[in-house]
Amino acid sequence: MRKRHYDQLAAAVSIVLLAGLGGSSYYLAELSERFPRGTGERKMTHEPDYFVERFSLTRVNERGEPTFRMSAQRLVHFPDDDTSEFARPVLISLDPAKPRLTVTADRGTAGSKGQETHLYDNVVLTRAAEGDKPPLRITTDYVLLLPEQDIARTDRAVRIAYGDSVLTGVGMQFNNAARTLDVQSRVQSRWVGSKSPSP
Repeated sequence: MRKRHYDQLAAAVSIVLLAGLGGSSYYLAELSERFPRGTGERKMTHEPDYFVERFSLTRVNERGEPTFRMSAQRLVHFPDDDTSEFARPVLISLDPAKPRLTVTADRGTAGSKGQETHLYDNVVLTRAAEGDKPPLRITTDYVLLLPEQDIARTDRAVRIAYGDSVLTGVGMQFNNAARTLDVQSRVQSRWVGSKSPSP
């Protein structure tokens, strides 16, 4: 009689456990339907994968001659969009066939190909004196630099100093190779000398 009692108790416990397992399975199945399923791939976030202190890079032409150098106190790379951020970047045009141009800023960003560099805050473009031409100094708070074309462009306010002459305006394109400078609007100038010098 006692054995039969234990058998009934064991059967009841088994039924309770199976019912609990079935309920848990149903609950987990319901949860999986409510929440999106993972693809198995880790979602990439905009977080750096490496950084370099006192970064420096020199670009050369097809003859192996240096044409462009970029340095920064710190470079941080982001793998999700393959972009880089720079602290205190310095860019220098080294092509002997073109006027030497130095660009500095507080910070900058560049894409994976390096074809566009965005510079922000206290941006200063300086072209060295050449022959009887004084140095040219451009200050603004943002510049889009296109190294391949040797062009600097901005839609912000600019101040241009050419020797003792000063020109201000909003929006600018400076072509170092062609030696042209276009200021788009709100132009005011104070030229020293008998005629306005060409950049």
